[in-house]
Amino acid sequence: MSFFRKKLKSEYSDYINAPLVMIDNFYIYENLGAVTGNPRIQNKKSLLGKIQTVEFASIIGGIKRAQSMNGYINTISGVFTLLSKKALEDCQYWDIDMVTEDIALSWKMHLHNYVIAYEPHALCWMIVPETLRGLLKQRIRWAQGNQEVLIRDFRKVFKKKSLPFWFLFLEQLVSIVWVTSIVFTLIYLLLTLNFIDYYFYEETLNIILASSFVLITTNIILFSVQLCIDSRYERKNMFYFLFLSWYPLFYWMINAITNVFALPKALRRKKGVYATWKSPDRGNKTR
Repeated sequence: MSFFRKKLKSEYSDYINAPLVMIDNFYIYENLGAVTGNPRIQNKKSLLGKIQTVEFASIIGGIKRAQSMNGYINTISGVFTLLSKKALEDCQYWDIDMVTEDIALSWKMHLHNYVIAYEPHALCWMIVPETLRGLLKQRIRWAQGNQEVLIRDFRKVFKKKSLPFWFLFLEQLVSIVWVTSIVFTLIYLLLTLNFIDYYFYEETLNIILASSFVLITTNIILFSVQLCIDSRYERKNMFYFLFLSWYPLFYWMINAITNVFALPKALRRKKGVYATWKSPDRGNKTR
């Protein structure tokens, strides 16, 4: 345990001072460009707030842990990140024409051989959308920004000649292709279904139900493990275990649909033109 962690543990019994813990990483990693923290949802009263609590505690945290093992994190958390001034200067700061500056900056740091660290002990509160319209607006921008970066940097990725970095690129690319194919496959099935056909109920419907059951069960198991790992930082999140089933059933489809709607926007991105966006609702701050 480093000096800062020892000091914090002795002086503060119930919480950790996040900035000091983030600074601590600069003594651990060489060529560190950024340290991204662990955002916590403040407004948890609504159904969407509870589902996003599960998402940030299990899915997003799990993704960052897995990507840290690979050596390349897809994106820093725009809401809470400590940045190196030298890394910012070398990367020429933020891009004016990218709709998600945090994703764009993360990939520029990777391309300039800077390390991005994930610090789960660095906690901060954030307010999330509580309306479906606000959530869709937010997720379309996130998806568009991720796609813009893949389009902009795909040539530079392979010039870097780094297998772990290639793996990150392929992970993001395959995810987009997969969710897009799922959405269009479901649309095709709905348009071609014959509800009076006996073979539909005997074969096709059984395949759909069996696939859905396997997907939901797998997701719940994985999310439960990640929720248990994350519970050390916020124990009461374990009470949101019952909302795990909502993600693969409902919430995942929202993210899949937003990826489809975001793709034309990403393809039409104009280089050198200011990217603008309007912030969605951020929920009820009093909750």
